[in-house]
Amino acid sequence: MTFQSASEALEKSYGELQDRVRVLTSDLEKERDQRIRLERLAAMGEMSMELAHEIRNPLASIELYASMLDGEFADQIVRSVRLLNHSVTNVLQFGRPIVPSPKRILVNTLLEGIRAVAQPLAAQKHISLDVGCDPDCVVVADHELMHRMLLNLVLNALRETPTDGTIRLMAGHAAGCGVTLTVEDSGPGIPKAMMARIFDPMYSTHRDGCGLGLSIVKRIVDSHHGRVSVESSENGSRFIINLPHKDEGLRMQDRAERERVSAKPQAIARSQQGREVVNESPARC
Repeated sequence: MTFQSASEALEKSYGELQDRVRVLTSDLEKERDQRIRLERLAAMGEMSMELAHEIRNPLASIELYASMLDGEFADQIVRSVRLLNHSVTNVLQFGRPIVPSPKRILVNTLLEGIRAVAQPLAAQKHISLDVGCDPDCVVVADHELMHRMLLNLVLNALRETPTDGTIRLMAGHAAGCGVTLTVEDSGPGIPKAMMARIFDPMYSTHRDGCGLGLSIVKRIVDSHHGRVSVESSENGSRFIINLPHKDEGLRMQDRAERERVSAKPQAIARSQQGREVVNESPARC
């Protein structure tokens, strides 16, 4: 190999090395920017949780005092406070694991509770809210979580349904599948390009949405070992929730109870360990 060819080979290797360094530098900068972004999002999440707690505390007082008043305006204040509390609870629920406390629920009672909250909002937009349930329809689930899940779906439907539209909230027995709940609206439907992401956190098809509602819906259904699916066309959307048979719900209730019972000795042990550590600390003069 001549000196010239060796020099050219070295020069080529040096150029390739420079290109590789530039690529690695670019990748490191992208990773650094992504890490900074994630740290900021984490900080915003913690701040949102703290803010939600601070907002939620006075809401109970406002609702209590408003409920002592008479008149249409007082009722409107109570409804508005409850909806705000629902939104705040969504934020809090998003930041913590969902652990149901399942009990036997009369599904008709559950649906009537949703109607009581959503009917005044539907009346303001002249939307018909139809509620139907098979007789003696029972599910073993967490009532509060089921209420939150269905209310999220109905509030989404109210946002999307135009004036003089219709929303249907139905429940019934499903052969071999426990109970099926459906929320159907006559809105414009969900674009096909967005269907795959509607249950993703922080993703919303509505400009006024925060992207938490449907994500929490899925988490609640998953926590009850159920399934949620959606059908949509230009004539409206239909959310279908399949909850397991009540026997499976009872088994889930037993598991939850065993977990709570087994958690108590661990908590006591940690508490005793903490006291031992405190006792072992040297006394101060």
